Parts: sequence; structure tokens; C-alpha cells
Amino acid sequence: VTGLSEAAVLAPDTLVVPHPGGRNPEEIRAGVRRMLAVVQDWLADERFADTGLVVTTRGATGPGPAAVTDPGAAAVWGLIRSAQSEHPDRIVLADLDDTDASRRLLPSAVASGEPQLALREGTMSAPRLVRAPRREEHAPADWTGTVLITGGTGALGREVARHLVTEHGATELVLLSRSGAEAHGAGELREELTALGARVTLVACDVSDRAALARVLEDHPVTAVVHTAGVLADAVLTSLTPGQLDTVLRPKLDAAWHLHELTKDRAPAAFVLFSSAAGLFGSPGQAAYAAGNAFLDALAAHRGSLGLRAVSLAWGAWAGSGGMADRLDDADARRMASGGVLPLDTAAGLELFDTAVGRGEPVLLPARLDLGTPRDAGRVAPLLRGLVRVPRRSGGTASVASAALRRDLAARTPEGRTARLLELVRDEARQVLGTEEFEAELPFKDLGFDSLTAVEFRNRLNEATGLRLSATLVFDHPSPAALTDHLAAELAPSVADGPREEDTVRAALAALPVARLREAGLLDSLLELAGLRPEREQSANDESSRPSIDAMDAESLITLALDDLVGDDDAL
Repeated sequence: VTGLSEAAVLAPDTLVVPHPGGRNPEEIRAGVRRMLAVVQDWLADERFADTGLVVTTRGATGPGPAAVTDPGAAAVWGLIRSAQSEHPDRIVLADLDDTDASRRLLPSAVASGEPQLALREGTMSAPRLVRAPRREEHAPADWTGTVLITGGTGALGREVARHLVTEHGATELVLLSRSGAEAHGAGELREELTALGARVTLVACDVSDRAALARVLEDHPVTAVVHTAGVLADAVLTSLTPGQLDTVLRPKLDAAWHLHELTKDRAPAAFVLFSSAAGLFGSPGQAAYAAGNAFLDALAAHRGSLGLRAVSLAWGAWAGSGGMADRLDDADARRMASGGVLPLDTAAGLELFDTAVGRGEPVLLPARLDLGTPRDAGRVAPLLRGLVRVPRRSGGTASVASAALRRDLAARTPEGRTARLLELVRDEARQVLGTEEFEAELPFKDLGFDSLTAVEFRNRLNEATGLRLSATLVFDHPSPAALTDHLAAELAPSVADGPREEDTVRAALAALPVARLREAGLLDSLLELAGLRPEREQSANDESSRPSIDAMDAESLITLALDDLVGDDDAL
């Protein structure tokens, strides 16, 4: 298959799209733009409504820092992580090596339910956040030479500059920004730092311009680098433009790559990249920002494999510093809190900065996390599953919930079904908007919905109903009453005679752990039926001992699975 048009004609269950990687910032950004276009086209084409997407990379991530050989491919991981958060259960990320064993494992790995995977020599691993071990002693960074701070006149750059002077004795600072000395408050900042005993040079420089950055480094040989520069251009993935993507990537990706190349022969005592938790969690509405920050994380790991100092700090939100987190509205803050990430105050952020720099790990997540049972336990990010003990979210959970809703609707009168669906719309809207106010006749836009809350709302309704609703749902059906009518029409054929057999079968299959299916000898056969593994030749003994699984209907397949599982339990 050479393109999406050809693939759509085949209507596959799974579409695999490889990412070719890139060797320099221009190639890397071009590759991310291509992947953005592919995902947008795939989401927009109704012929792929039941087709899962698998994006494969090489050298983007994996167990151990040495696994990162292509930081550019990691930028695609950031982009797709955001796509996964906006369109759950539809996309899988898989980083492969060159072994046949890993290629053979890919279908089973995709069927495992893990959204992000690394396959190495036929072994599968998934990313999990773990606590950084306490270290009583670590080599502190040396800030006594010339320290370069990109974004030096921005909110975080100013805080870091003050902190390095007052707490670490830094005496020589080069503060880069696009406006340099003309930046708002730059003169006052220089006077303040000078009074504290530092010599401060303000330089206007676009750090994504390699030649301009090279001239600065030639004039100011640096011994430490702190890269805080960054911009936002938030948009849901379906409306993100290539121009917005480039705007965000250049000060993150291009600038960090140039800093890496232009300083690697000098081996600076500290090379600190200000990344964001968005790159690891894949924040909805921040696909471009996630891509840029995922690149920073991978670059730090790559530098470590080369024997160079580097740490990427994937910050949670800083509150009250005047930085990007202060632009979050109430809905954004609720969304972050529901995922377990709480805002940091400036003092706590700087304390974590001191703790993280010099430890030796290439990527750290300095953040304030709420690791109690989340209010929305079923939506815990996969990255947190090693820290938050909640039931694992699976497609089976959603299938069982939607089947229960359909049974409830089937037992009601048409008026009762409308009332129940309006209640569902009201409850999910309240959860998304964080409000008790609700007027069924008011347009969604007047209730406070925007493109990002609309996507979250759609996802919750998809999970509750088992439907595949459009991301433009609240714009196509602009009021709760209109949306209720639409849901009633969509669900009416399936509730007339109770839940569909297909729903029941899918819910039963999804509720069975993969390990039990493998123990029962059914996993390979189910993957063959799903088209995820080549069919095996059956032996004559197999054919004589039981009917061909290829000839079984769904009911017989479930019966066979349950019989085998009961047999296993009896044997125990």
C-alpha cells in the first residue's frame, strides 16, 4: 500500500505507518509534518472509522538511554501521544529494532492493549514513570564559568538567572532572547543581577538560527547551558497547521540541536534542557508542544550515550511565575489535576531544579503529582500505571459500560430513553466543564465549550455509548437537546431488541485477560481471525479433534474460550 487512499479501499483492521526518521532539524520537522498530515487524513476519512493506526519508529525510545539513536523520531512520539489523548484507543506507538523476532511480535504487541511500546529482540516493554531514588551525594553542576541561558529574559529564564546568582554563585551570565536588551524588563533584570554581583550580557538572538547562535558562542565561550526558550501554539490535532507546528518546534527542536552540536566539543559542565511533562503524557491540544519537548528528552538521552553531560527536565506546570502555566484556564487546570499533575510554585520548582541537575539521569520529571486514587481512575495515563494503583483501563471496560447503557435504554419508553440520554449528556458536560450549571436549550458554545473540551466531551460519550462520534459533535449538534436527539437516533436501532450480539461478544472477549487466552491456546487463533497474524497450517490431528476455528461463528468462539478456561481452572 503506497498511500491512505489505497489503504482505505482495503478497509484493513489495522494500518501500519512507519516513520523514516531524520538527520537534521529540517528533515526532522518535515517528518513530523508528514506524520501530522497522515494522522489528520486518517482521522478525517470515515472509511477508517474501524481501522486502528500503528505508528512505528526506530531509535526513538526504549529501555536504557543508549536505545535512543534517533531523537527526531522521538518528536513523532510526542505528537502521537497527544493524538492518543485526544483519540483514545485508536492509535498505537511502537519503536522497533531490526530483528525478525521484534517484527513477528508486533501483531501480538499491538493486541496487548498498551498504547506505547518498544520491541527489542522479540521482547516488549512499555514506558512507566518510577520514583527517582534518593541520592545523598551527587556531583553538583559548576556554575562559576560563563552560563548561557536561552529565553533568558522570559519568565522562567529570569527565575533561573536570579537563582544561579544568589544560590550558586554564578558571576557571568549571557541571557539570550529574540529581543535581547529590548525585551520588556530586560534592563531592570540586568541592574538587579549586577547589584547581586554578576556580569550580565543581554544578546538578541534567534536560537533556532544556527549561524546566529554560532556567532554568540564564538564571542562568549560558555561552560554551562540552560535552554528555557519555548513558545505555545495550542490547537487540537485535527486543526493544527504545519505553520503552527514549525512555530513551536523551532525554538525547542532546532535550537536544542544547534546547542548540542555547537557545544559538544567543549563538554560544558551543565547542559540543562527545560522540557515539559506534555511531551511524556501527550497533553490534549498540545501536539506541537509535546513533539518539541519529547525531542528534548530524547536529545538528553542521546547526549548521555555519547558521554556528554545533559539532563532534560520534563516540568509539570509552574504557577505564579508568569510562565506558560499561568495561561491555563480553569478547564485546563482541571484536566491536568484529573490526570494527577498539580501546579508547582516557583520556590518548589527551583528546589527541584537543584535536586535534578547533576544526578546523572538524562530525563527527569520534576513535578507535583497527586498519586492518590484519581477522581477519574479509568483515565489514568499509562505512564502513571506503575505509581497509581487503579484498575487498568481497557476496551472491555468501555464495552461493558456501553452494553449496560443499551440494556437500560432498551427497557425504557421512547420518552424515558430521551430523558436518560439527556441525563447522560448533562452529567458528562458537567464533568468536562467543572460546573453544576446546565441549560439543555443553550448552545454548547454558550455553556463554555471550546475545541479542546469538545474533544474530551466526545471521548466520554464514546466510552459511555459505544458509538464512534465525530470530534465536531458539539458543532454539528449545537445544543444538549439537539445532541440528545442525535444520540437517541444513533442508539435506537440497537436498543429496540436489547444489546446487539456483536456488543455482547466484543465485551466478553475484551473482558478476558490476554494471558488467559494465551494459556488456553486461543490467542494465536484470535489474532489470525482478526488479520493480525498469518494463518498457520492446521495439522490433521487438530482438524479431527475439534472443528476448524475458521468456521466458527462468534458465539461458538466464545463458548470454546470459556470451556477451555473452565478446564484450566478445574485442572488447578
